[in-house]
Amino acid sequence: TAAGITRPLGGEDVCGDAYAVRGDRPLSLMLCDGSGHGPLAASASKEAARTFRDPTQPGSPPEAVVARIDRVLNGTRGGAVAVAELDPAAGLVRFAGVGNVGAAVVSSTDKRGMVSIAGVAGYRTPRIRAFSYPLSADAVVILHSDGVSARWTRADVGGLLGRSPTLIAATLLRDFGGRRDDACVLVGRAGP
Repeated sequence: TAAGITRPLGGEDVCGDAYAVRGDRPLSLMLCDGSGHGPLAASASKEAARTFRDPTQPGSPPEAVVARIDRVLNGTRGGAVAVAELDPAAGLVRFAGVGNVGAAVVSSTDKRGMVSIAGVAGYRTPRIRAFSYPLSADAVVILHSDGVSARWTRADVGGLLGRSPTLIAATLLRDFGGRRDDACVLVGRAGP
């Protein structure tokens, strides 16, 4: 299961951040923080979400999905993009990210940050790499844009791990989301 929430920069009508989820096995999550804010940032992030959800594209490793999104964002404002693939059978989450996206695997005992490579998808993209991280049965994967402070800790969400992804995402946005930028939080759980 997965859920996300977005909030535009104060005074804007649209949010430049977007997320998407593919429920096919394994569960995959995508977050895009369009560069800047307003309609042009929203256009880039919506294009990233559309590309991620494209039913004609079979499931691919996260680095291949980020590369596909990078090509589609060429000619837009571009943005920070992250893709996480949750594989509970293997006990792993595979992750690829470009740009300033927060990403972590959080369990009842640990918060492990995931690495996003510096760059801008669609504009200045480095070699895209994927990394694998342990995924315990009680863990959630949290992706967030830079409109949400990365200062949150495992203790901030530890008591919510058994609750819905929507509640976890809303709590992080409420407690750590700033008003001077678009903000987005996406939470996925591979287990029950």
